[in-house]
Amino acid sequence: MVDTNIDKIKKFPLEDGEITNVEWKERIKTPEPNPLGFKMVDGGSFYRVIMKLHPTAQSNITVMMYLPEPEAWNGKFLGTGNGGYAGSIAEGALMNGIGRGYATANTDLGTTPDPNDCIGLPEVLIDYGHRATHLMTVVGKQLTTYFYGEAPKYSYFAGGSTGGQQGFSEAQRYPEDYDGIVSLSPAFDRVRLHSFFVWNWQQLHGRKEATFTPEQAQKWKDSIVKVYGKECGSNDLDPFLAYPGGIKGNPMDHPALQEAIEEQLTDGQKEALRIIYDGPKDPVTGERFITPFLPGSEAEFLSLVDMSNKEQFAHGFLFPFRWIWGKDFDFEKFDFHKDLQEAIAQLSPILDATNPDLSAFKAHGGKLLVVGGSVDAIIPYTGFLDYYHKVVAEQGGLEETKRFFRFLLMPGFSHTAGGTGVQEVGIIGLTEVPRDPDHDVICALEQWVEQGVAPDRLLGTHLKNWGSEIEFDHVRPSYAYPYVAKYTGGDPKNPENYIPVEDAEAYE
Repeated sequence: MVDTNIDKIKKFPLEDGEITNVEWKERIKTPEPNPLGFKMVDGGSFYRVIMKLHPTAQSNITVMMYLPEPEAWNGKFLGTGNGGYAGSIAEGALMNGIGRGYATANTDLGTTPDPNDCIGLPEVLIDYGHRATHLMTVVGKQLTTYFYGEAPKYSYFAGGSTGGQQGFSEAQRYPEDYDGIVSLSPAFDRVRLHSFFVWNWQQLHGRKEATFTPEQAQKWKDSIVKVYGKECGSNDLDPFLAYPGGIKGNPMDHPALQEAIEEQLTDGQKEALRIIYDGPKDPVTGERFITPFLPGSEAEFLSLVDMSNKEQFAHGFLFPFRWIWGKDFDFEKFDFHKDLQEAIAQLSPILDATNPDLSAFKAHGGKLLVVGGSVDAIIPYTGFLDYYHKVVAEQGGLEETKRFFRFLLMPGFSHTAGGTGVQEVGIIGLTEVPRDPDHDVICALEQWVEQGVAPDRLLGTHLKNWGSEIEFDHVRPSYAYPYVAKYTGGDPKNPENYIPVEDAEAYE
């Protein structure tokens, strides 16, 4: 049976591409954590299929699919997202899908592990921006139908960061590809977002003694939380800011922080932080072109400490501009008027997913569920909240928008996973996260699409020993915008000790 199915898959008629490998993978049991401490839900036995797609002469897109045994297939298709500049298959995302019974697909977005390899290849940039994800979806559903003898009943997409941008792009550019999309911390406004990275990076490396060690970043973050905690909806035990978007003014001017500023920060750090908190601005027009860095995320993943690694951060996060100006471009001389406008003109039509007109996706019956983290240092939630407001305006009101598009903000959640509060919402597929619509974003999306039950609340999971033999600890509630979770007293780990209150200022 196995050999017959492998032979059948190899004969799949793939247009503008070829199947390069098909293999049978025996049941993967995970009684012990993997090297990161993650225990994944058992994916069963499956077929692992690798395809190469060549829509243009420059294109070389890898698509990988995990196909469950026919009796284990749930009758659905799941497309999954990648991260950063991609360049490889995200097999963890495939494992999450196969553990749910999905025929699951992922793509390397047509790039290589070195983003500099894309320089001078405009078609590859289009593949990265949107074409690879769309073609993955098309051939993935075709192969699913071919192999199982019937089309998937529902098609979903799930991804975060670059994967979140992939989800936004699908809803905007290819609105009939998916019935439901989960996007975590979407890098949807990519050109301006990477300009935000350059802005913050320049402040740390453009002056003397402005970079941060982990100890310095943590101590300063603790001072921020101590001063702003209550104002930002945190309880006394929260080592994070639940809703930092409501902070008014620059933290460097707060009277209660002056002693910590003098004791903890060098002159260079003081200058850098003031400009970072103030946010990126066009030096000619004075216009803020993207939301500022959020206070309270100073010690998180990809924050001040990672940005302090000058070359490594530049290589991993400033790559789109090399695609225009070459691998030797000097980012310390990036002009936030002239260079930014040129980058927007050349790259935004390819890489950005900022169109607020989702009417075609809505007409298709699609549902879009976006989750952000209050301590995400690299993609502040206030950026995609601004996009949400634009969609609301396009739709003529919040209630009409919530019929198909909802946004939930997770307190203490970092960049798609991890954080000092919520650390996982189902995007990884851990055994410790209850697999139901209350705790798991994919389950919540399924229930919305298939049963018409929209998510008003989602419980994010906090884990003990994050990164080493993790185990369930407690959950923290979040509510669909514009509601936030207000602590009412008692055990802060009990989700019933929070109530939803409308508080738009917390999101600003």
